[in-house]
Amino acid sequence: MTEWRKYYFKDIFQIIDGDRGVNYPKQSDLYSEGFCLFLNTGNVTSSGFNFEKNQFITKEKDKMLRKGKLRRGDIVFTTRGTVGNVALYDDSIPYENIRINSGMVILRTNESVANKEFIFQILKSNYKKKLISPFISGSVQPQLPIKDLKEISLPLPPLPEQKAIAEVLSSLDDKIDLLTRQNKTLEDLAQVYFRKWFIEDASDKWEVGKAEDYFEIGIGKTPPRKEEYWFSKNKNDVVWVSISDMGKSGMFIGDSSEYLTKDAVKQFNIKCVPKGAILLSFKLTVGRVAIALRELTTNEAIAYFKYRNIFEREYLYFYLKMFDYYSLGSTSSIAIAVNSKIIKAMPIVMPDIETLKKYHVVASPLFSKIEANTKQIVVLQKLRDTLLPKLISGEIRTKM
Repeated sequence: MTEWRKYYFKDIFQIIDGDRGVNYPKQSDLYSEGFCLFLNTGNVTSSGFNFEKNQFITKEKDKMLRKGKLRRGDIVFTTRGTVGNVALYDDSIPYENIRINSGMVILRTNESVANKEFIFQILKSNYKKKLISPFISGSVQPQLPIKDLKEISLPLPPLPEQKAIAEVLSSLDDKIDLLTRQNKTLEDLAQVYFRKWFIEDASDKWEVGKAEDYFEIGIGKTPPRKEEYWFSKNKNDVVWVSISDMGKSGMFIGDSSEYLTKDAVKQFNIKCVPKGAILLSFKLTVGRVAIALRELTTNEAIAYFKYRNIFEREYLYFYLKMFDYYSLGSTSSIAIAVNSKIIKAMPIVMPDIETLKKYHVVASPLFSKIEANTKQIVVLQKLRDTLLPKLISGEIRTKM
């Protein structure tokens, strides 16, 4: 470790904020398409870039802004609200012109000091929390000012070892990415069959009833937040899924970012979701769906559906995923309108048993493969997260 040196972020990066002057884009300057992608907080998540809800500015507006434009290899780091989300602007990103908004900064790596792939591995890991937590201020609106960001310190090995560590971790990421993309392909295929049999070829003879007529439906619960001892970061405690956790998962979910103690589950009579039950978010972000990979619990913004027969699983998953939840609301805000009573009474079209069994025969192998891939992803993620602190600390050394 004698050749490792402590550096500050101000030495490792050129830290660039967005242009906050008079030309900063107003809401009227933002469009659904255009010359330059103007990042919003939803574009930079704990899983990297998300381009589902993009905002663009014109070429003319882009020319008015003096700073905050990305170059390939830059890291985007959020500094307000959810502090510490990171995304790498590499060659896989399809947008040629991107600018940041005022809630984030650009970290442009000083390549004489640091390898950008190595640094990115650190910033997207749990180790990052140890680095940034002492510098975050504000409870209602957490933030990490640039002046404090610059003073965060990090020990770095020599550049050749940084590169070697990055290659080890990147190989794991590549395997995770391959399995994730395979899962997306398999789910898309299962959805094609669903659309064909249950939407295009739907029968008007199929039964329609309330969700609670066909499924056992339960709602999660949150212990009092002021009593912090009910909550845990220990993975040996009870998995407690949030809507945010569902946003990071694929078809199956078996872990969470926060846990409950066993005493909390018992004290507040929190219902355990059985393995295989289907979760549905119905508050704030409505319509996220996932299948429980293990027995777990959820917060009060998530309902679980327990089916009677295994051949109903695949149908119910896609029915909930494709349902028009805006049809349930009586107000303009679906996030406010939907509650647990409405979810239990939501209309369910129940096909005949033979059609459900026919779909199960086709879709179940696809779901099983996705489940197996998901379990493998979890193992690889744990391996990566276990290796990283050991590699960073020098406990494990790589060959250069």
